[in-house]
Amino acid sequence: MLIKKVKILEFAPTADEIWQIKKHKKDGYTDYNTQNGLVSLLDTTHEAKQRPQIKAVYAGGKATNVARVIDRLLPDNIQAEIELVTFLPPPKATMRNLNFGNSGIVPSTPAGIYTQCLQIENLTKIKPHFEVVDELTETSDMQTTRRCIEIVLEDAGTSLNFSPRMIWSIESAKAVLSRLASFIHEADMIIIAGAPPIWESSDNLLTPHNFYAKILSLIREDCQVSIDVRGYYLHDCLIAKKPPRFIFMNKDEFFEANDTWKELGGKALNCTLIVHNKEGCWVWDKKMPDGNNIFNGSIFFPAPKIEKVYSTIGAGDAMHAGFLREWIYSQGEADQIKRSVVYSQAVSAISVSNELATYGIDTKAVDDMINSMGMEIDHGKQAFSRR
Repeated sequence: MLIKKVKILEFAPTADEIWQIKKHKKDGYTDYNTQNGLVSLLDTTHEAKQRPQIKAVYAGGKATNVARVIDRLLPDNIQAEIELVTFLPPPKATMRNLNFGNSGIVPSTPAGIYTQCLQIENLTKIKPHFEVVDELTETSDMQTTRRCIEIVLEDAGTSLNFSPRMIWSIESAKAVLSRLASFIHEADMIIIAGAPPIWESSDNLLTPHNFYAKILSLIREDCQVSIDVRGYYLHDCLIAKKPPRFIFMNKDEFFEANDTWKELGGKALNCTLIVHNKEGCWVWDKKMPDGNNIFNGSIFFPAPKIEKVYSTIGAGDAMHAGFLREWIYSQGEADQIKRSVVYSQAVSAISVSNELATYGIDTKAVDDMINSMGMEIDHGKQAFSRR
């Protein structure tokens, strides 16, 4: 099936509270608006070399990170229509919609203008799509579980990277699913990355753990889904009637999901699993791992050799984006999975080894990295070959 419409679903907040993050003399960057007081957000210099050339602020979550990288790599003649869909609460005051570049924004507060502009800044080929859902009432309840929003300090050359998760109500979750049902059938591909919001549920009918599986139940039979999420949000997706077409996870997350692999027992599924770490990636196509012999049946792709690593933060998002860019762009070509894996490894390697991080990712940098891997790409025939 030709992929013509792609929707990237962002459930991390463009929350207006993000705008209120301040730098404290002792605690560094912190969020003072969480329910229980202070939450410290550590900078990445404990594991990262300085990237002095970067000066930027990012907003959004993993799905937005994936969208940014895909956008930088898309050719001008791309035929697919790609949207980044973000769910927003209704405005707290009467505010007119604004244009930012070629994109409309739908602020819920004056501070939200700033956050939304940060999220969609530099998107040139992917179209932002904001869905205002009345049940998504703004709350100061947030939970910081990982680092996904990047703020880089020009004077120090250091960065911090974090992602707050919004705390929904069960009514919010149902309303978002209902809204998704109204337009998700249009998509030929759905992209999901990162953990869902969290909420308290009185039963097991709709929980954060089965939220993504519920989304899969809404899509067309021929729609492809690519998902990057921890195993406890993945389990119900894999046993659903319609499993994801692509699954991305790092090696630690792969081991976390070992009970799921044992349950599946090497079951044949129309699904490709890609597990990655600094050594390379393991790929299972059309058959899931056997939890008793966990790497059996996989194909291993060694990682590109790079001399200097600044930070591995965002490498998984870059790999996910690189794979999807090549998968969409090389539709109908031979060895489509192989070429998409090789392309994704090149993109990921650039993200960790370039002083500009994801800003340093472009098609020339990817081609150069692929050549350094002993591969080459013929853009005319859209073919990879080993030199």
